[in-house]
Amino acid sequence: MPSTIIRHSSAVKPISVPVTAEVTPADWDRVQTFSPATSQPSEKLYEIGRLAKMTTSKDTLEASLSITQMEYGKIDSFLQLANLSAEPVAGLALTDFSSAKTDFYLPGKDEYAGTVEQTLWLQKMVLDSMTIEMNANERIQRTFEMSGDFCKIARYTNKHVIFVSDTVASGKAVDYEIDLSDPAPVVDPNNASVYILQLYRIRAGEATQITSGYTYSDIDKKLTIASVLPADVYRIWYTAGSYGTAGDPTALNDDDDYYIKADNCTVTVDDGTNDVITLTQLTSLSIQATLNRNDAGAIGTAEKIFNEVENYDVTLALGGYVKNSTIQEALMTQAGQSWAIIDYSLFSSVDVTVAIYEEATKATFAIGYQVTDCEFTDDGATYNANEFAESPVNLNSDNLLITETEGTL
Repeated sequence: MPSTIIRHSSAVKPISVPVTAEVTPADWDRVQTFSPATSQPSEKLYEIGRLAKMTTSKDTLEASLSITQMEYGKIDSFLQLANLSAEPVAGLALTDFSSAKTDFYLPGKDEYAGTVEQTLWLQKMVLDSMTIEMNANERIQRTFEMSGDFCKIARYTNKHVIFVSDTVASGKAVDYEIDLSDPAPVVDPNNASVYILQLYRIRAGEATQITSGYTYSDIDKKLTIASVLPADVYRIWYTAGSYGTAGDPTALNDDDDYYIKADNCTVTVDDGTNDVITLTQLTSLSIQATLNRNDAGAIGTAEKIFNEVENYDVTLALGGYVKNSTIQEALMTQAGQSWAIIDYSLFSSVDVTVAIYEEATKATFAIGYQVTDCEFTDDGATYNANEFAESPVNLNSDNLLITETEGTL
């Protein structure tokens, strides 16, 4: 597509940079929607005896990001949001996302594979919720909702957002120099003599934002950190007029699956007592995990530094036609037992596992999702004249396991 006066989606590609751990940045593949938004909470202030407002009080900026992505059987996106370089042995759990912060930037080009005109930069975003949705014979989709306090648009001489990671070698202690000449930082037009826009240190697995104790020389293009320890990792963000010799960090991925359909899934229910049963008549399935954060500030800082997770809510919606009450029977702890009376007051909990394969024959495992201790929320039935009746069942829990290893489920 030739250069246009407005931006086409082929001219952008999201990049994420984990902030709080030594994890390599990554392109986001199979993205269907990328929806950033910002808002400025404010209040007009008045006083008795005055008609016009005195001033406007601005609260902390609110930034949000919503991403929808086709399921393609890879855990990469989840790892980026958890600030992990590899899946933990026991699989990826909701607790892994609790303290993780991730930067997103979106280079905007004049056309597909063209020249960068500006870059949207969302800093220190945290995961608020994620959803896995599927409908019979359709493509599976993931949705991620994130929030943060910062949003910038880098333009003109500062149009490229650059990320550099540097590990301190042994024997280094003071006045440690990092070469930033390729490409060199451009001064922040909003803050005189400021070139480094974000700096984090990873030391013994702990991430700390560094706001002092360093200098940058625009003459020799070096960042000097006053005091370091061997194996410290410094993660550096700045803006520049080009990407330097490294070139464009984005690339297309034609190696992995483009999408996976619900045909490739097996959904099972385990009541903990009887054999696991497979749900063969589901028409839709949705798993939504919400991370409820406290999202609060502290005296002496404008940033909301407290955004830890207080608790987790996981909801499952299983849709299907009215027939044999298979799920309700499992909730009775009588899965597959042809139980004669389903008594809702006797319901217990079940584990629900979604196994996704690379092909409809289900020979090669790709990725799986598992929610344990699912409790009954509600169900219902809808009968319309001359139609088959539908009966959705809703469950709730507080956990979600994500894995690329079938044996972990």
